[in-house]
Amino acid sequence: MLELTKKNIHMDCIKAKAGNQITIEDDVNIPDLRPDIDKVIFQSGIIRLEEVRPGNDQVGVKGSLAVHVLYQSEEEEEPFSKIETELPFDELFHMDGVEASDSVCVRYELEDLSVGVINSRKISVRALVTLELLARAIYDECAATDVNAEITTEYRKKPLHVLETTVCKKDVFRFRHEETLPGQYPNILEILYGSVMPVNMECVPEEGKLAVRGNMQLFFMYTPDGEEDGSRFFETTVPIQGEIVCNGLQSQMIPSVCITVSDVSYEVKADYDGEDRIISTEVTFDLDIKAYEEKTYDILSDMYCVTKNIETECRETMFLQLLLQQQARTRIKERLKLEEECIDLIHHEESVTLEETEVEDGKLNLIGNMQLRCLYASDMDMKELHYIERDIPFYYTVENLDVRGKEIHPEICMQIAQVDLMVPDPGTLECNATVSINMLLLEEKKECVITEAEITDFAAEQLQNLPGMVIYIVRPGDSLWQIGKEYLISVDEIKTLNELETDEIHPGDRLLLMKNRA
Repeated sequence: MLELTKKNIHMDCIKAKAGNQITIEDDVNIPDLRPDIDKVIFQSGIIRLEEVRPGNDQVGVKGSLAVHVLYQSEEEEEPFSKIETELPFDELFHMDGVEASDSVCVRYELEDLSVGVINSRKISVRALVTLELLARAIYDECAATDVNAEITTEYRKKPLHVLETTVCKKDVFRFRHEETLPGQYPNILEILYGSVMPVNMECVPEEGKLAVRGNMQLFFMYTPDGEEDGSRFFETTVPIQGEIVCNGLQSQMIPSVCITVSDVSYEVKADYDGEDRIISTEVTFDLDIKAYEEKTYDILSDMYCVTKNIETECRETMFLQLLLQQQARTRIKERLKLEEECIDLIHHEESVTLEETEVEDGKLNLIGNMQLRCLYASDMDMKELHYIERDIPFYYTVENLDVRGKEIHPEICMQIAQVDLMVPDPGTLECNATVSINMLLLEEKKECVITEAEITDFAAEQLQNLPGMVIYIVRPGDSLWQIGKEYLISVDEIKTLNELETDEIHPGDRLLLMKNRA
């Protein structure tokens, strides 16, 4: 009778993945109560996922692109106005192996958004959206760690270093904030444009929860109540602090969290005096949460018995190991030419994307892009507003990596840490930005593990061919374990016969081996 003690090692894998770039476009009429459009000043978009429908070998994704357009009118009474619209999409992706019960993570990115003026009452909206779908599966890899047998069994172990998956889930984090306008600002008639930009976001594992911290930069352009002249601009930065319940999470674990803004809403509220001076903001974040823990298990690597034959069943298995965990920052500096002179810089927004990852020659090369979108005025009265959008590429390299011949899985998150814009002269915009980079490099390693074992009788000829007694001359690479397994003698017996105090042997040593008589 032989029983193996087994350890289940939690791993996660990408069961299936798919992706595509989709084009969302439509013509949008300006509402009757809005003035004619002269030119587009600023536009923004948010992708809202409504439904993810896993099925047999396919996944449906339904959602919409919420578009907000700030535009300038030739009407003196209402020089600025807005258009808000939603463009729906419903896509079907083929994903081999996906089942209706699977959890599918959808990552999305608004690659490009362009708004054109068709005529004074109609605009065209065209967007390029990238959708990436990942179906993940949590599974257990089984490895034998010990053996219990009625007969004396010789065995040896080896250390197995693994990065075990402890948490793998999707969740939602909501940030709510109410900001009262300072006394020098007039009351709000209507918000024309609002912007939220999270910066310095971090997700910290704690006992049973994930702490979410950072800052939120808020900007609002609004029409003042009771004033005939112009618009007003208000901006502030507020802290983000909250937590998400995450069963099984512990502070020493290694987090890998992808956080995305999935929805934003604004509402103007009255203060205690009944005046519309409070802006209520709610931001919804989608979180794709994974957490790992480095562990070492002593697993069985081989076994034998001097009186019975032991047949083992082995399987080659993939395990993850942590190759690199690093937090880094890279700086971006760029000078941009403006089409119109800048008298006052009103507002700017930035976003970063990882375009490509290259692993070669002991280096990890990250190729990214920062999109800069800026609103500025060319006159002191703030009546001539202009918009500039630029893509600024950047590069970051991690050197001295031992990656040759290894299967590497990078998990990389980039975000804006800080941006400073200056106008050295009216026709030039100088950008100095800092991008924070959180990196996990995981190595996929193959390991042969024992999963089953069975005791059988030796074949008669196998025992007959063993010598009763032999002087064995040690060869390079030999060990007492290998010699004992070949001649069916326990390691302890070899050491006793040869008066050895340790397992150390050297080429040329002579060892007395005697056949087991049991």
